[in-house]
Amino acid sequence: MIKCENTEVVGWKAAIRGMRNPLNSWDKSDSFQCDAEHCCMCKHKFNDGSGRCAYSNDEDGFILGEKDIDLMKRLRKAGIDHRKYLRMITVYVDITAPLYW
Repeated sequence: MIKCENTEVVGWKAAIRGMRNPLNSWDKSDSFQCDAEHCCMCKHKFNDGSGRCAYSNDEDGFILGEKDIDLMKRLRKAGIDHRKYLRMITVYVDITAPLYW
């Protein structure tokens, strides 16, 4: 049996900056860091007082905006040369598996 736990995805902010570099469109980015008790940008409250945004899946409360997600999808479909931003997103995971695996 293979078990994957402690998954962490990092590098979102750097990937967004990098994908917007060729067109100098950093001002069009709508992703942000939600770090207030009641964030004025996303209008969501922290879920249980743990210091994490209820809207974000990320531990540090980083919110991916709709415009950035749309650009990511368009660049992904455009081909290998245009989806280089994916190289900046790193996934860490602990895998427990039998030795024969």
